[in-house]
Amino acid sequence: MRPALLGILVLLAAVAVESFAQLFLKIGASGGPEILLLRYRRLIGRFSISSAAANWVVLGVIAYGFEILLYTFSLHLLDVSVAFPMGSLCFVGVAMLSKMLLGETVGRTRWLGVGCIVVGAVFVAL
Repeated sequence: MRPALLGILVLLAAVAVESFAQLFLKIGASGGPEILLLRYRRLIGRFSISSAAANWVVLGVIAYGFEILLYTFSLHLLDVSVAFPMGSLCFVGVAMLSKMLLGETVGRTRWLGVGCIVVGAVFVAL
């Protein structure tokens, strides 16, 4: 696999981890998993540690640590002028996760902005 392609794949993994880190921090800051949609609340309710808000904050911080490792490795393989703008894809991930897991409203204008970010990331990656 070419180093640039591997760098982009690692960067996309970093973006996914960062998106989940944001979600975990939101859950922790809101007092726990009660803000999740019911089906996801039931799913994670099977784990005894899932109800404490502080656990979600710790999980978010750990996820950020892992994201930093992935992003740093992607910088080893990519130019920073490619990696940094592509990191904006975390806005796309957060919008999607907040809609799917938290039931947040994402209006047309926001989706248009998300689409612009995706198009811009594609142009940067080429």
